[in-house]
Parts: sequence; C-alpha cells; structure tokens
Amino acid sequence: MSRVLNARIDAPGRSRGSALILALLVAGLVAVLAVQFAQAFVLQANRTENGLLQARFTSYLHGAETLAAEVLARDGMESPVDHLQEAWAAQLPPFPTDDGWLEVQLLDAQGLYNINNLTVKSAYHDDLSAPPAQRFSEMQKQFIRLLQSFADYPLSEAEAIEITEAVIDWLDEDDQTGGPGGAESLYYSAEPITMNAANQFASDVSELALVRHMNSALLTRMRPLLTALPTVTALNINTAAPDVLAVINAGQNLQPLPPETVSALAQHRAQSALSETAALAMVPALQGIGADIVMSESNSSGADEQGQSRPYGVASQYFVVYASATIGDRSRHMTALLKRDETGVRTVSRTYGL
Repeated sequence: MSRVLNARIDAPGRSRGSALILALLVAGLVAVLAVQFAQAFVLQANRTENGLLQARFTSYLHGAETLAAEVLARDGMESPVDHLQEAWAAQLPPFPTDDGWLEVQLLDAQGLYNINNLTVKSAYHDDLSAPPAQRFSEMQKQFIRLLQSFADYPLSEAEAIEITEAVIDWLDEDDQTGGPGGAESLYYSAEPITMNAANQFASDVSELALVRHMNSALLTRMRPLLTALPTVTALNINTAAPDVLAVINAGQNLQPLPPETVSALAQHRAQSALSETAALAMVPALQGIGADIVMSESNSSGADEQGQSRPYGVASQYFVVYASATIGDRSRHMTALLKRDETGVRTVSRTYGL
C-alpha cells in the first residue's frame, strides 16, 4: 500500500523533470536554429553586398574602357600617325568618383615587341647553310637583337639565335625544327612534364616560360617589353619603348643598337614624330645604317594582304587599357586589349584582377 502511495506521490515530480528536460531541448534547438538563421542571413547579406560592390567596380572599369575607346576613335579621325605627344598617350591623374578613385592609362601595344611576329619567315628559313642575317626575317632579327640588349643579362649572338629558333618552333605551324637550337614536340615529349609544341600564335607572353632555353630570370627581364597580339604587327617607331628601339639596325647586323644611339633616337622622335616609316632612314642618330634598315619583306609567312610584312610603322591598331578602381579600402584592376580600324574601336580581350 505504501509503495503505491509513494509511486503516486513521485509521479508528478518525474513529469515535471521530463517537462524541464524537454523544455531545455526545445530551447537548445531554437538557439541552434537561430544561430544558423543568423549566419545564413549574414552570409546572404555579405553576398549581396559583394555582388553590388562588384557591379560598381565593373561599371567603373568598363566606363574607363569606354572612355579610352572614345579617345582612340577621335584620335584615329584626326591623324593617321600615332605618337607619344598625342592626347591618348598622356598620363592622366586619378578621377574622383562618388566613393573612391578611378585610374586609366592607354599604352600602344605596337610599341612593344609582338612575339607572334616570329612566325614571319624569310625565303631562306629552311637553308641552314645560309648566314643568319639571310636565314632569319627582319622581324626575327629584331628578337635576336632584343635578347642581346640587356646589360644586366648579357647574351651572346649564338645564345640569342638558339632562343629565337626555339621560340619560332614553338609558334610556327609545322613540327619540324628550324635550326640546332629549335625544339618541336619530339623534344618536349621527352621532358619531365610531357607536352607538345603549341604550333600556333601565343595568346600570352607567359607561354614563353615553356620554351626550350628560356628561363624565369630572362623572361622576367624581357616581359615588360613583349606582347602577344592576335596578328602580325609592325613595330611603331614613334611609340616603341626606349629599350625596344634597340631592335632597329641594318639588315645584315644582328647586334642591337648601342645605348647612346637608342637615347639619341628617342630624343629625336620626342622633338618631332616620324610621319612615315621611310623617315627612319633619315634620322641623324642612324646615320650610316639608315639606308640598310629593312622596311618590308616579301615572300614571307605571316604576310599582310599586300604580300609583305612590315617590320616598322608609324601607326597602330592595337592598344592596351590599364584601369584601376578604388572603393573604400578595396581596389580592382582591369586590362583590356582594344583594336582600332576603319570600322571603329572594339575590345579584343579583357582580364580582371585584384
């Protein structure tokens, strides 16, 4: 009888204990859900904020690109010659925006050495017994000279030729080595990382890191002077970077111009832009070699619609836009390649980065 009575007395206590445990479980579950909902809300809010911020960055950067295109279009209608005294080449101060700054700069891509010009071959490119000055086209000789122009990274003519042969083989369409320094797919298939030669135009200068004889130190030294454009292009002698001017020399000479000649040539064009390519031969700094500078090549691959490749020019089609937008403490950068022709100015490629 006492056991039954005790059980009846303890039952309410156990019920209250169970209810308390259940309440604690429910409260814990609610707390967990609340934290999860709060985290999800914060995550979604951050995503929305980042999306809006990215949209603003994109708007600013594309606006800079549009501005650059308009400047180039106007310049193309005003003058058939491109030089560094024109409005597009001016160094602009940062533009203030509603919430930061916008910087934009235009660079003539044809003022750099276009590595895809190496696909232009001379009529004697298959004749390994021919002297180098005859076996290589003028555009290929430009690269050989450029390789030898670095006082802080000296290369011999023979070393420059080996590197040039290897890059030519990487870019040209065939799979036959073009000289003792060349390398095609057979060579690269025996490397630790097996690959084939590209056998097509390079889309970026960084591809040279894969080429035989090339090393990171040399590529780092050369990279600011190189570009990879989607077609063969003439080097604009009015806008060429001072270090790139060293590639100019008489057709039979594979050596770069001496530094003092490069400096004199840069000063000459700063005072008076060249209105035509032939005027290069009359520049006082080039006295004695001007008449021997090769202005065009016929019977070469990579030729233009007239059947010739032109190593030098005074007008450009390809320009690079560098744009940077800053909002608060964040910045975004964009690089765009623009092409200007008789149809207008259009974007060829665009890359973004932090």
